[in-house]
Amino acid sequence: MQLPLISHPTRNETPETYTEAQLTPRGDLRLASHNRVVADRAVRLFGNNDATTDVLRAAAALHDFGKATPQFQAYVRPEETATCPDEETTHARLGALATWYVLGELNAPDRDRLAATLAVARHHQALPNAAQYTAETLARAFEEHAEPTQAQLTAIDEVWPEAAEALLAQTPVSDPDWEPFYSWALSGDIASELRDVSARETLGGYTVETEALPKRLYDRTLRFWSALTLADKSHAMDIPEGWIFDLQTLGRGAIEDYIGELRREASENSLEARLNDERERARRQTVRGVHEWLAASSSQIATLTLPTGLGKTFTGLSAAFEARDILADDTQPTSLIVYALPYTSIIEQTREIFENPELWGADPQQSALTVHHYLSETVVHHDEYADADTAATDDETAAFLGEAWRDGTILTTFVQLFESLAGPTNRQGVKLPALESSIIILDEPQALPKDWWDGIVRLLDILTDEYDAHVIAMTATQPSLVRNLQTESLLANGLQHDVAECEDCQQGPTYETDLPPDPKATYFEDAERVRYTIDDTALSRAPGVEETHVAYDSAADRVLASVDDEGSTLAICNTIGSSRELTNVLNARPDVTHLGEAIQDVLNEHDVDAADPARTTGALVDEVMQRVSPASAVQPPNDDQPDPSRDLDSSSETYLLTLTSRCRPFDRQLLIEIADRLSTRDERFVLVSTQAIEAGVDLSFETVFRDIAPLDSIVQAAGRCNRSYEWGRNGGRVIVWMLADPDEATPATPSTDPPAYYVYEKGATDAGVPGHLELISEILASVPDTSDVADATLSRDAVAAYFDALETKSLWSGDLRAAIDDANARWLGSQSLIGGRPTCDVMVAQTAADEGEITAISDCLAGDDPTGFDKLQNAASLRVSLPKSIVEDTPRLPRLDRRERDADGVQVFEHTGGTGLKYDLVSGGLHLADEPISNQSQF
Repeated sequence: MQLPLISHPTRNETPETYTEAQLTPRGDLRLASHNRVVADRAVRLFGNNDATTDVLRAAAALHDFGKATPQFQAYVRPEETATCPDEETTHARLGALATWYVLGELNAPDRDRLAATLAVARHHQALPNAAQYTAETLARAFEEHAEPTQAQLTAIDEVWPEAAEALLAQTPVSDPDWEPFYSWALSGDIASELRDVSARETLGGYTVETEALPKRLYDRTLRFWSALTLADKSHAMDIPEGWIFDLQTLGRGAIEDYIGELRREASENSLEARLNDERERARRQTVRGVHEWLAASSSQIATLTLPTGLGKTFTGLSAAFEARDILADDTQPTSLIVYALPYTSIIEQTREIFENPELWGADPQQSALTVHHYLSETVVHHDEYADADTAATDDETAAFLGEAWRDGTILTTFVQLFESLAGPTNRQGVKLPALESSIIILDEPQALPKDWWDGIVRLLDILTDEYDAHVIAMTATQPSLVRNLQTESLLANGLQHDVAECEDCQQGPTYETDLPPDPKATYFEDAERVRYTIDDTALSRAPGVEETHVAYDSAADRVLASVDDEGSTLAICNTIGSSRELTNVLNARPDVTHLGEAIQDVLNEHDVDAADPARTTGALVDEVMQRVSPASAVQPPNDDQPDPSRDLDSSSETYLLTLTSRCRPFDRQLLIEIADRLSTRDERFVLVSTQAIEAGVDLSFETVFRDIAPLDSIVQAAGRCNRSYEWGRNGGRVIVWMLADPDEATPATPSTDPPAYYVYEKGATDAGVPGHLELISEILASVPDTSDVADATLSRDAVAAYFDALETKSLWSGDLRAAIDDANARWLGSQSLIGGRPTCDVMVAQTAADEGEITAISDCLAGDDPTGFDKLQNAASLRVSLPKSIVEDTPRLPRLDRRERDADGVQVFEHTGGTGLKYDLVSGGLHLADEPISNQSQF
């Protein structure tokens, strides 16, 4: 076996980015070249330019030091055969051994030295629980006479010590010498050194002790490990350096042009004109607040608190783009903007803003915008290289770049952001370097599970302190999640900002209209859109009050009465079972027509393929609306006119829709678009929904009924009421009540808990809060005149009182914070933001075309065709999540890969009929015929 040492064998493809000097004559990638490039990339990803950078450079230059063994070289070269035990062909731990040694020579601080060693040891795996892994796994592997490490070291010394010494020479250490390193490594002294920083001595030897670890070890390990992992994978995949570092961006100018054009259009009335002025006043004030924040504050977390309907999305984006442009410099010309939302169900609406051709017209499959959630096709495609004979981004590379967030703007979920910071998998970790000096928007962070709040605060600390990110927390209520942190209010900063003395203000857009800033309280007082009615049932869990619930017949009466004068009503239920029961009762009433059947008819008549990426919903919505009200709808999407006998138009008709998370994403989009058309028109319209509609869905109703919920959720529900003053100032009405168990025989004197109990007290989603409904009832009862409550009184005063009361219950679990402080990454990786019961995904067919898509995916997966995974990802619009218990109780429901349920493979199921489940848009999606309340999920 001859030198040079190689990292990877020759590839079948023509070399694209590797230089001739990086390859051997037969086309193998040289080990020294790979280590050098990975070190350079890791340092650029890390961002710092100080002594810590030398630590990372040394670690990255040694990450594949273990490949310098004859054992590994025989394993990796196709013409050779490794005859040693498998353990001797591994390389990461030997790289960690060399890293610990070299960083000791560089006198690196304990935290950096251990963090870098762990990063190298695990650069192909997830991070471990640091104390146990260091004191036991690593220390034992490096003890004197420990195999296979000793065998690897001896083989290097016998065959090519000079080559290993050359690898050591690529680190910042001066005068590297193989002999001292070899002697030290054989001695096993490293074992005691590792235990000094991860354990305490006992009479019997040692005990693993997290308190012995250097402080904030997790923070630095995460950052070293993620930079090294992305650098290593990107070079091994032959991804051009420009695709990793030259991020394409969206600009703030598009917002300015778009809003400027809107403001030049005449408003329909004085109320709309005033609302638009208030939106623009808040936006300009917030941008000025960014100038103050970045110039004078020591905090990197800002808050933006505005009433619903005042344009937080545009305001927050304007603030983020302004912050990015101000912070840009020669070393960090492009900072990533991350826009994170609570749920996948509301991402599509925000995505439309970015894709709007009158704004950016961004394409999420090209560079500049990436949409990342578990149902999205997350890819970043690039154009061809400068050379005409090279290829554009292949699918594997595009998917990797998407997962790694190598793009200028990311639209994603809290799950993707925070679970990637808390014990990430190796795949999740590649996105973390993108957070370096980033601008992160958290849209309604109050929606995060409350038992995660203490851990989220600690993760924000990692983002701002370790990754030097700036965070903007946007809320419609008080920013309670960060209330105990030092933060800056962008509105308050903008109010006091001296525009005349600000260079950034002088360089920004020149506005024709003078809209002086206002105090935050004024925005809430002037933007009152609704009045609240607190039903007696919502107060009945307060101490000393006899409990009573609202029966579904009574609820239906009140809902229909609220639309008696051609209005629109939204009824938000706490569980799917509750929403189904209310739907059934309403649908049985005279002159009520559920539009679910009309939607299904349109889908089947056109044999719609919901997985077709080119399929849009607009034409389908037009046709459904044609059947609702032909006189005011556009023509259907083809030459076939609908049968007039099936027109649903009737002067006394009330139209009904049901929206839950059990509807396919494609159908949810249809439902939301139809609801948007109907909610502000003259037709009487009722939408029954679960909480999936509360955050970020841009719908507006005259009346909203909300089953009892936490105060911030009630305010979120009110954000769907009179959203743009369609019914005048304070023209909306929000009623808070407590719905009964669907099976309750005597709602006036209930014997069973209400649906709200299963969501907010028992703990169907996040940790249950004992006495939660009692606390909510008490706060609501303390509001003056519960029959007619002012908007600001509930959204500001009552919400603040609610969170104050929650803090006395010590709701925030300290487990996550403790695990981060103790660097227990493996335990963190087992936690999830998505609480509640385990779920399974089911692919659901509505049409013959859908069934054909599902069959094609199934054929690929059953035949082990790897393209099946891409097809499955691309068909996310057909997926519905069900509680695992329902799937287990449905033995006829087949797995998509046609394997037995307990076999390895793709744990996704398919429903094309005859499975024991039913899918229809009248009953709210996929369900069993008689689903017990124990299976009802929050959404």
